[in-house]
Formats: sequence, C-alpha cells, structure tokens
Amino acid sequence: MLARLFRPFTYWVDLYREIRIFSIFRRTANENAEMLEEKHKLRVDWLGRIYGVINIPEEVETAAPQVQEAYVLQSITTYGKVMMQIGLADAMYPEIEKIPGSPAYLVILWPEYRALALWPIIGNLIRTTAVLFGLYFLGSLISHNTTYFFQFIDWIKSIL
Repeated sequence: MLARLFRPFTYWVDLYREIRIFSIFRRTANENAEMLEEKHKLRVDWLGRIYGVINIPEEVETAAPQVQEAYVLQSITTYGKVMMQIGLADAMYPEIEKIPGSPAYLVILWPEYRALALWPIIGNLIRTTAVLFGLYFLGSLISHNTTYFFQFIDWIKSIL
C-alpha cells in the first residue's frame, strides 16, 4: 500500500531518466549522422531516430514471412556493431516494419520509452496532485487539532 502511495513520485524520477536518455541518444545520433549515412546508409531524423531500409533479395522475397524477418534480423547485426562504436547499443531498440508494395523493411533504431508519453505524464500529474493535496489536508487537520489531542491525553491521564 505504501508503495502505491509513492508510485506517482517515483514516476518523475523515471521520466527524468528517460528525458536524459532521449537527449543523449539524440545528440549522439546527430553528431554521427554523416558517418552513419556515408558508411552504413542510415539516416537520422529530427527526433534523433536512426533508420534505414533493408532490401530483401529475390530468393528470400518469395519465401515465408518468417524467413524474410530472419533475414532482416540477421542484417540488423551489422547495425548493432555500428551502434557499439558510437555508444548507443545499450539504449537502442530496433523496430521493424514492412514497407507496403516493396520487398523491403524499414528498421528504426530508437530507445523504448514508457514514461515519456503524453498520457502517462497527464495521469501521473493528476495522481501526484491528488496525493499532495491529501497529504496537505491530513497535515493541516493534524496541526489544527493538536491542542484537542493533548487535552484528550491529559484527560486520560487524569482518569488513570
């Protein structure tokens, strides 16, 4: 129960960490954008996402979708080596999407964010406000009624 009370406050620590990861990932990706494009045919967008297209050979194109995905996953290993060189391998998460109407897959390398989204921020802002209001109300209730509490203790002592 106490953990649920502190969850809105621990969310803000997680949000800070994700914003920090976002800024480091974006800065590093933008600094290495030219090298990624020239050597590895990867591009960087304005958010700092690194993406590239993996074309499927004809012999793999006619195979089952699982074989195509296995080929794409095998091709992604070269991206992993590049990410290790620039220091982003620990933070990245590959997202793979089939490009409709073509024998190619779009691969987006980007950290996975849980706290850095609009609805979790709004929900935790409401929860944090409610918990702080409850604590403020409880504190003011206690501070205004301390004299009655001490009078009650004195009355119990006089009876005993």
